[in-house]
Amino acid sequence: MDAFETMLQALYRNMGEEWEKEIAKLKEECICPDCPTYNECAGKIGEKLYCFLGKSPECIENELGCSCPDCPITVRAELENLYYCTGGSEMEMRKG
Repeated sequence: MDAFETMLQALYRNMGEEWEKEIAKLKEECICPDCPTYNECAGKIGEKLYCFLGKSPECIENELGCSCPDCPITVRAELENLYYCTGGSEMEMRKG
């Protein structure tokens, strides 16, 4: 099991209120708003943490650059992909 799978498993063990707290902590570390692809629409509705929660449901369509490699979550979880905002979560991308 790699770092991402370990983090994901820990999150799933804490479903419910604890899940929300853990997701909120990760969102605080998230650098999505600093990314060139992130847009005003995503900011207005508070979209973040695409690497765990999946792609933007309505705001992001165009890839204008990716800051994922610089994100502390990417480093800690040893994420392997880019452009989660348009491609889906790490889990979705790994499944292909």
